[in-house]
Amino acid sequence: MSKMTLSRLITIVSLLALLLMVGVAAAQETTPEPSAPVSSPSTETAAPPASGAVTALRHTHSLVRWLVVIVTVVALIRLGMGVVQGGTYDAMTQRIMQAFAGLTSLQWLIGLIFMFVYGSYLGLIPGHVWGHLVVMTIAVALSHMHNMFKKKPDNVRFRNSLLLVIGVVVLVIIGVALLPQGWRIFPS
Repeated sequence: MSKMTLSRLITIVSLLALLLMVGVAAAQETTPEPSAPVSSPSTETAAPPASGAVTALRHTHSLVRWLVVIVTVVALIRLGMGVVQGGTYDAMTQRIMQAFAGLTSLQWLIGLIFMFVYGSYLGLIPGHVWGHLVVMTIAVALSHMHNMFKKKPDNVRFRNSLLLVIGVVVLVIIGVALLPQGWRIFPS
C-alpha cells in the first residue's frame, strides 16, 4: 500500500470516527430520560425506543448530509461558472468533484451501517428503507462518473459534470421523499 493510499485511508477512518463521536454526543443530548413503563394495548405494535447506536448513527447520517449539501452547492456554482464562462477544468474543480463523490459515498456508507444496525435492533428493515437504499446507491454511482470525462475537452467536462451533479441532486430528492420523515432539519 502506498503512502498516499494509507494516508487517505487513515483520513477517512479518522473522519468517520469523528463524525460518529459527534453523532453520539448529539444523541446523548436529545435522548430522553427513561420513564416508567406504561401499559397499553397498543404497546405490542409500537416500535421500541431507539438504542444509543441507532440514535448516534441517525445523528451522524444527518450531520454528514449537511456536508454533502455544502459541497454540492460549491460544485454547482463552480461547474455552472465553468459552463457559462468557458474556463479550464483545473485541479480545484477536480478536487471539488472528488469531494462531492467522496462525501456522497461516505453518506451512503453511514446510511448502510445505520440501516443494518436499525434492522438488527428492530428485527426487520422497513420497505421504504430498501427503496431509499436503491435510489441512493444509484446516486452514489452517478456521483463517481465524472471520472469518465477526463480525456474530454474542458467545456464538455464542465457540462457533463454539471449534469451529473444535477442528476445526483434529483435522485437524492427522490430517495429522501421515499422516507416517511422526509426532509426534517433535525433527526427525531
